[in-house]
Order: sequence, then structure tokens, then C-alpha cells
Amino acid sequence: MAEHAAEDFVLLRCFDGEEFRVPSALARRSGVVAASMDAGEHVGAGAVPVPGGVAGRVLAAVIAYWIGRHAVMSTGDLGRYHEEYLAGLSHDVRVDIINAAFHLAEHGLFELFGAPVAPCA
Repeated sequence: MAEHAAEDFVLLRCFDGEEFRVPSALARRSGVVAASMDAGEHVGAGAVPVPGGVAGRVLAAVIAYWIGRHAVMSTGDLGRYHEEYLAGLSHDVRVDIINAAFHLAEHGLFELFGAPVAPCA
């Protein structure tokens, strides 16, 4: 990934204390993180708290998905990437990622595990 200036990154903090410095554009895939960034909530706290009890090891898998997805966007081979990403996950990790995708409001990742879900009215 190309080098970014410090302001192009956001720090994500999990409930277990693990922190991840992530490019802002990738972190914005999460609706919850994007809303927090837009509200400036992370400035005072120094980091965006990850909701829903998402553990660091699970957020690491989500971030790996974001980075890999971003890397293959230029090749147009997203379907193959999704297959390979899912194939490398155990059942337990899949369940944890579905939970994380729900709490992060990361619809693209959530929909990897099933049909698109209509938003609540």
C-alpha cells in the first residue's frame, strides 16, 4: 500500500485494548467508524472505539479483508479474492467476523456470508 500522511490514518481500539492504525479510506468501509470520524469523536479520545465487543484478533481479520479487497479492486478479480478469503477462515472465525461486520455496519463484508439484507425501515 502506498505511504500515507499521518492524517490519512485512524486508530481503531478494540475492547480488549488492541489498537490498529488503519488508512482512513479503508476504515470508512465501516459505517460506524465513518460516522465517528465525521463527528470528530476520535480526536478527543485518540482512537475510534470498535463497538460490539469485537476482539483484536477479529478486527485484524476484518482489516486484512479491507486491505486485500483494496489491492484486488484494480484487477477486477474481486470474486476470486472473496472465495480465497472465505476459504481461509475457520467456522468460528467466520461467526466472529459476521458479528464484527454487523457491529461495524460493514455491509459488504456482512454480505459475503449470505444474501444482501434489506435495511430496516
